[in-house]
Amino acid sequence: MNKKNETISICKGIGIILMVMGHTCCPGMLTAFIYMFHMPLFFIASGYFFSVKYVDDKSTFIKKKVKGLYFPFVKWSLLFLVLHNVFFMVGLQNTSYGNMAGGVVRPYTYSTMLDFGGKILYSMGGYDPFVLGTFWFLRSLFVGSILFCLLYYLIHKFVTKNEIAVGIIICLLAFAAGLKLAWHATTIPYWPQGGSRELYALFYIGAGFIFRRTRLNDHHKYDWVLAICAFLFVAAYSQIHPTTLKYRPNLTLYLNTFLPGIIGWIMVYKASHYISCNESRIKNLLVYIGNNTMPIFAFSLLSFKIVNALKIFIYGLDPRMISCYPVIWVRNEWFWVVYTICGVAVPLVVNAWYFRIKGYIIAKRS
Repeated sequence: MNKKNETISICKGIGIILMVMGHTCCPGMLTAFIYMFHMPLFFIASGYFFSVKYVDDKSTFIKKKVKGLYFPFVKWSLLFLVLHNVFFMVGLQNTSYGNMAGGVVRPYTYSTMLDFGGKILYSMGGYDPFVLGTFWFLRSLFVGSILFCLLYYLIHKFVTKNEIAVGIIICLLAFAAGLKLAWHATTIPYWPQGGSRELYALFYIGAGFIFRRTRLNDHHKYDWVLAICAFLFVAAYSQIHPTTLKYRPNLTLYLNTFLPGIIGWIMVYKASHYISCNESRIKNLLVYIGNNTMPIFAFSLLSFKIVNALKIFIYGLDPRMISCYPVIWVRNEWFWVVYTICGVAVPLVVNAWYFRIKGYIIAKRS
């Protein structure tokens, strides 16, 4: 793996750890900081690796995205749809405890399961929000990537051949479309969560595409200086105008999203490049995590149930609190660290054993 690929893998490793941490009810200032940039980071990383060769081979690009994003989304969403009522039977979910706002999930009827199954297949919606709450990202990345490829083809063919100019135009189009939704407090009809997140994805994919083709991508001895300056900026911004990729943002939230998202990417990218230049266990661990983000997306929230059970045992809490989403928020002074470790480690261990067993079975048959 070359240094650029290692750097992006480390970026993704840092990003997925922050994503897990952001769901652990960690201290408020840390949560605000994480949500400024952790999901834009993944979209930008995708745009960073977009190859213009796919502009003339769009079918191959779409097939690649279907295999890498749509199929995993459908596979895990349908699996947890089937297991939804099983979770109620074994006590992992109940109608007594849900999220901090008081929302709960209930057992599904057959008609509800069919309805959600159709949404999973046809609109990449309908997934279990209490187990796969992060899966909106897969839909947004899937749609945003295909939109970027198609818009790049049209703009490159009819407007300009300059790659950076094409990227800038796509970013402006995505920003303008999202601004219209936020300005009028409206959504795209019949689209899961209204479409704002897909427009965010399109913008940040364009930003990643531009980033790789500018001098910002150059590596030099001031990487840590830029990383520290970017950190201070994002940290300050998160306390003044905290933001997130909300699926129905108001105008203020929308306008305050983009700058910290891009600066946060520069912070993580420069720090990741520094890490990639020095062989260490931390580097190897982050590269491994960054190359195996899918199982963490799929199983991190379910893995939190293990820590929920531990807290119930230690503090003598109501056993039904195991269904709390995303975590049991009481007595969480330091447990958010345990949740983070468990939410990253358990999916990776399960994934590693799955492929080990699968390889063993294949070897036995051959």
